[in-house]
Amino acid sequence: MLETIFIYIFLFFISFFPIVIWAYSFSFIDDNPLNKKRFLVWILWWILSVIPILHIDKIMKILDFEYLNVFYFVSKIWNLFSSLEFWLSLSLFLFLVVLFSFFLWGFFKNKSSIFKIYLKNILVFLVFIFSLSLFLFLLNIFLQKIDFSIWNPVAFWNIVFNTFKLIIFYYVIVAFIEEASKHFNFLQSSVFYIKSIRDWVLYAIFVALWFSFIENMLYLYNYYITYWISWELLKLYFYRSAFSVMVHVLSSSVMAYYFSKALMLYRWKDLSFPYLKIFTTGLIISILLHLIFDVALTLGFVLIIFIYFIWGYLYVSSIFYKED
Repeated sequence: MLETIFIYIFLFFISFFPIVIWAYSFSFIDDNPLNKKRFLVWILWWILSVIPILHIDKIMKILDFEYLNVFYFVSKIWNLFSSLEFWLSLSLFLFLVVLFSFFLWGFFKNKSSIFKIYLKNILVFLVFIFSLSLFLFLLNIFLQKIDFSIWNPVAFWNIVFNTFKLIIFYYVIVAFIEEASKHFNFLQSSVFYIKSIRDWVLYAIFVALWFSFIENMLYLYNYYITYWISWELLKLYFYRSAFSVMVHVLSSSVMAYYFSKALMLYRWKDLSFPYLKIFTTGLIISILLHLIFDVALTLGFVLIIFIYFIWGYLYVSSIFYKED
């Protein structure tokens, strides 16, 4: 017991150090000194963003409702009916996230206005999920003949994703749930408190950094159980601290950039279609960025980490030099 506590404390400090470095880096390019209060308060935002994806099994056990098992239904897509079952499952899970988020942040001012934005964005996500369901159904038909096995399968709870098709399905859902959770637990509740696109992006970066922080700790602990203190553990630490963090930062920044742009252009105007178009564009890009990175690594294309690291930092940095 004491050894486990010591390991967690040790992993906490070594995982925390690169997050601080990243935070200072992005504060520097924004020409905005790192604020200690702002940095620490995002721990709460991170917790709210990370719960749905990392603790989905516990949520399902508490609620005991099979249609919340999103990963089971996505692994069973093979005809139109099963794709609609997946749509229902993911929609219900999204509704749970939104319900949790709205009631949690319901004490904020401008509740009615925030609620309207919630409804508008829920519509975006529901339409997107429906389109995604049909896309996965058509992709399943296309990949039936080339659905080769993956040498490094992913196991989530009691489901194994061990083919090219299932790996794509798995990472699509992971990326969607992560970005939806960050969006409704952070961006939605901040619509009347952030005044510029740069602020949106910077705060989204902080949420992504804390998400990476806990994810890195879990990965390192699992590797420590298998390899103890070894070269493999050190390589994982370097990879997670440098490259994996950038994926979360990039995806969150894109999502925040497009949402804030849509919100500031059409917040007070009845222009639903342009708003939905901009917002949906950001959602699709952020999910694709996450998906391509994870699938490429699973297939052994290691070069992708350097591409994302260099291009991601340059892209996110460029946002701070654009006019709002």
